[in-house]
Amino acid sequence: MSDIAGVTSDGFDYTAMYVAAVLNSVVWAATFRLDGGYRGARHGRVFDVSELSIADLQQVIKDSIECAWVSKA
Repeated sequence: MSDIAGVTSDGFDYTAMYVAAVLNSVVWAATFRLDGGYRGARHGRVFDVSELSIADLQQVIKDSIECAWVSKA
């Protein structure tokens, strides 16, 4: 399991964990905070990741987290 953190385009801080899963994918789960207060959680899966470098993998996960939060928040 690995950790990742960032800030969404709408200003929410997040921390997430991701782990390799079946079918050439990773699953992730993230919690979101605004000004230190808990605001929610999301989870998701990204496919076709076996050829990606660690940096590219983390960027794809961050993009997935961004999409999951900003589209539904």
